[in-house]
Amino acid sequence: MRVRERIRRSFTRHLFLKIFALFLAILLWFQVSRKGQEYLSFQVPVTVSHLPPQLELTRTSPQQVTITLSGPPGLSREVPPGSLNILLDGSLMHEGSTVVHLLPSMVSGPPGVHVDTISPRTVRLALEATIQKRVPLYPQFVGSIRGPFPSIRVTLSPDSALVEGGSRSLSRLKGLRIAPIDLSLLTNDKKQVLSVPLTLPVNAQFRIVNPRIVTVTITRVSGKKNHKAKEKQEF
Repeated sequence: MRVRERIRRSFTRHLFLKIFALFLAILLWFQVSRKGQEYLSFQVPVTVSHLPPQLELTRTSPQQVTITLSGPPGLSREVPPGSLNILLDGSLMHEGSTVVHLLPSMVSGPPGVHVDTISPRTVRLALEATIQKRVPLYPQFVGSIRGPFPSIRVTLSPDSALVEGGSRSLSRLKGLRIAPIDLSLLTNDKKQVLSVPLTLPVNAQFRIVNPRIVTVTITRVSGKKNHKAKEKQEF
């Protein structure tokens, strides 16, 4: 019993100092293990390359992930912001929704850099079949005609455009508007011919195959006054 009592006392004597010494030892080990290392965190975009030509990437969720890197001192100079991304190989992907597990090997970066963490570890991709579709073109106007408002006739050539994109995205596309025409810049000529570019709407998930330029002919029609040109609504 005396031996057990001595052992118990040896463990409990100066308990606070022993715990403090253990804490210092762990802290020292942690500092030594980090010596000569630099740690950085970045928000990096997720990109997909080598997609088959018959597929369209219509959604990536999330579009960015957070990665933590470690490397030798001066790492921040070797890896400037914007130089990293998550690069996914889409050559074997198929139509539909797919979940991709992110690996350190998918992070593009300079040699000698170690990827410690990636958060989140998965991304969800939405892939659609690539199709082409012809949609009507509509004019749009800004400003107002100087003087009495005449009746005008507007014609577009061509009056439709060929677009390309994902099947579901294009199923919702009913038409496109050309760039705005400033009515205040029109002259008094009976007929005016303008070359107006056809540009993509903001956040469009399709491409314009043709045309790039639309010829707009504006003709003043005599005998009718105060007739406003009506615009067709873009869907």
